Order: sequence, then structure tokens, then C-alpha cells
Amino acid sequence: MIAKIIEGRSFGGCVGYALKKDSEIIHVNGLRTDSAKTITQDFNFQRMLNPRLGKAVGHIILSWNTEDKNKLNNDIMLSAAKRNLSKLDIRDTQCLMVRHHDRQHDHIHIIFNRVNDHGKTISNSNQRYKSFKACKELNALYGFKQSEGKRNVNRGRLKGNDLTKYQIYDTVKAGIRHSKNWKELQNYIRYRGVEMQFKYRLGSDEVQGISFIKDEQTFRGSAIDRSLSFGQIDKALNSIDNSIELNQITGSYVSKDHSIDRNIGETLGHITSALFSNPEITPEQDDPLIKKRKKKENYGLKR
Repeated sequence: MIAKIIEGRSFGGCVGYALKKDSEIIHVNGLRTDSAKTITQDFNFQRMLNPRLGKAVGHIILSWNTEDKNKLNNDIMLSAAKRNLSKLDIRDTQCLMVRHHDRQHDHIHIIFNRVNDHGKTISNSNQRYKSFKACKELNALYGFKQSEGKRNVNRGRLKGNDLTKYQIYDTVKAGIRHSKNWKELQNYIRYRGVEMQFKYRLGSDEVQGISFIKDEQTFRGSAIDRSLSFGQIDKALNSIDNSIELNQITGSYVSKDHSIDRNIGETLGHITSALFSNPEITPEQDDPLIKKRKKKENYGLKR
């Protein structure tokens, strides 16, 4: 089981899509189900408790692997969906769950109001990370097959931003496999129509993140996939060896490891200089030990 989380502004469009042909309502809370129109009206009535929230539409798509088909029925899917919402701290709000039967893989659409029953906003902080963790736990609990990620997604059904994201994903992942450093990766993906753009920590020249650009659309690497975050790519390219080359690309980045090495080197340099530098030579006439030794040598010659 995997989850896709979307936020939007129009309950009407979302409800209309969910209730298309070959759909089945398996759960509802706080909504009349006479028609798509009455469901939308009820969502919008509660939305007015917090009219300043623009994206009040919460939409989660839960999808199961085709190998789980014999394990699934409405009760099992509903149970997993409710547990998923609980783990995301989505509660005390209107909710509609609709099962679709138009694909080979079973999936349900969960539409919920981000304005809860008390007029408070349901937080979306770290929601994607929480969802990933929740799905992993629920797969283990129910014995669902763990998804192998984006490799099994049917690219032919993708459109718009989703299609572009997957094209970037495929290009960058292939680039990482065929590149030994950042410069090679940049050249590889650029030849295939993808550019990279670095984000810097405020007030410094330290690289903090990375985005990718294709067809005039820009996406954060981590928003495309966790493996495309700056840190994960840097790690995959062996960051210790390639930070110098990345500096040539960005004109700024130096890894923390190299910063530490440089500081240690400077410190050792100062110590070495202090231990092995030539001391200032003091004239013999100013050194009482040398004067005494010279006096003895002269006395022996006289005798």
C-alpha cells in the first residue's frame, strides 16, 4: 500500500472526480450523500468556519499492489484507511472515502476537510513523511506487499506535473548511475533536458537543497522523491571525493568534512611552524654560557 497526498481549493472538482463511474462510497462522516452536489455543499459549509484557509481540501489516494487483490475487501480497505488517518492526526472532521474499480490495482480516494468540526486547521506539517511511515507500518500489520517505489508506476497514464516529475526522476536516477561526480551528473541530465538549481543556506554559501527544472517547471528534489534530495544525491556520488568538483559547479559549496579537514590542517600548520621554525640567533656576547665556554677555551690555549 502506498499513499499520495494532495491539497486543493475546490471540493466540487475533487468530489466530482471521486464519484465518477465505477466508484463506490465505503465510508462517510458528517456529509449528506444524496449527490455530489450535497456532499460539496456540506464540505463548503464547514469550510466557512475558517474562511482564511485557502487549501481546505485534503485528498489522499491509497493504492494497493495487484498482488494484494485477494486480500482486499471494503472492510479491510476501510480499516487500513482509518488507521492511516489516525497516524496522520486527521480526526474530528468531515470525511468521504470512495473505492474505485477502474484500475488493475485497488485504490480508494479519501477526501477530508482541513477545517475540522471546531473550525481549527488540520496541520499538514511533515505529512508526507508521516504518511510514508504510516504506510510502512500498516503494510507490516496487514501483510500488504511493500511497494517498490516509482519503478512500477505506469508512466503512460501520467499527465501534467506528475508526468514531468517522473520524467525528472527517471533522468536523474539514470544520471546518478552513469556519473562519478556532480559535473558528470549535470552534463548527463542537461543533455536530456533537465537542469539543476541549488538552494543555499540563508546568509552563507553552503548548499542546503536542490531543485530540478524541466519544461519551465521547477520541483524540489525531495518533493519528487526522497532519494533526490541534495544530501542523498551527494552521498550517492561519494560526497568526500566530489565536494571539490561541486565547488566548481556552484562556486561555493564545501562539505563539512572538508571544512573540518582544512581547519585541522591550518592548526597543525601553526604547531609545525612553531616547533620547527628557525629560532632567532642571539649574539654570542649576549649569552653568558657561550662567554664562559669561550673563556675556558682561551685559558687552555694560553697554558
